[in-house]
Amino acid sequence: MSERINHLWPCLLVLIACQHEPQDITWPSPSSIRSLDVIDEHHIRYAGADGWVGQTTNAGNQWHHIQWLTPDSILPSFRSSATNGSSWFAASIASPAWIARTDSNSLQPKWVYQDTSSTVFLDAMAWWNFEEGLVFGDPVNGCLNLLITRDAGQSWQATSCKLIPEHTEGEAGFAASNGNICIQGDTAWVFTGGMASRCLRSVNRGHKWEVFDLPIRQGETMSGVFGASFADSQNGLAIGGHWGHPENNIGNLISTADGGEHWTLIAEGTGPGYRSCIQHHPTRKGEVVAVGFQGIDVSLNGGFSWQHMSDSSFYVARFSPSGQTLWLAGEQSLRRLSWDRFIANL
Repeated sequence: MSERINHLWPCLLVLIACQHEPQDITWPSPSSIRSLDVIDEHHIRYAGADGWVGQTTNAGNQWHHIQWLTPDSILPSFRSSATNGSSWFAASIASPAWIARTDSNSLQPKWVYQDTSSTVFLDAMAWWNFEEGLVFGDPVNGCLNLLITRDAGQSWQATSCKLIPEHTEGEAGFAASNGNICIQGDTAWVFTGGMASRCLRSVNRGHKWEVFDLPIRQGETMSGVFGASFADSQNGLAIGGHWGHPENNIGNLISTADGGEHWTLIAEGTGPGYRSCIQHHPTRKGEVVAVGFQGIDVSLNGGFSWQHMSDSSFYVARFSPSGQTLWLAGEQSLRRLSWDRFIANL
């Protein structure tokens, strides 16, 4: 009997492990979603088009969707959102642009910022800490739009053009996956695209900015960086290419190993084509996922080689804090994947 139990024990361990893995499942959503926030292992929120926001607090067993209307009776289109650990914020795109704040346990908005400038377009949001957050947007009044809060999101101020590197004509940003701001510690990286695609960096929480050129494809309206991710303060990846030529995988993936000062092209002709989002696994930093409307691709060596895993279309991906689950969102869909099971055959 003991020999039989010993023989069965590895199988029982596998069965127990599988029972604890999240089951892969897809849900419909009422909106096109490009911004997704994994607040903890069970609490996920999104901000989408036509005023739709939603959340689950039990890892997808139930979803709550609600449609917001701004004070000027507009259904805003949200492309960016983020949490500072206490409150959750969502920013809308075209004029008039709004930023809304909610408590972590509520989906009722308080509208804390409005910009009626004709050229305003808010692309991405991220936080350094509880008090200090950053929103990046297309040029307003002749300079790239960097909004900063230092009072936990109660108010937002545009950074003076004197403190921002001069922008190139036709340089803006892409609101593709809330992915063109990255933050590690006190450092923030902001990625532009269009006629010029560059990396703006602040190492002191937005008080001073510098700029670095990028070797990624650029010079056309829909070209440049669409999404970026940093594994740590030194090692980062940025992806994009040309939205109108999504199968082209030349000049669309770049890497830095010195905190963004120098970038090199990688996986030329062998990696994914245009993708809107790229993310590092939170604990196994060599594991990377890239997603876009042409599918999901995975790298196990920091982005230098890739495997196409799925043709399923998504705009944004985020890992759970443990890295056990990958959450995805796109055109009227939300998806939960068990990461280890997804990459098991690589």
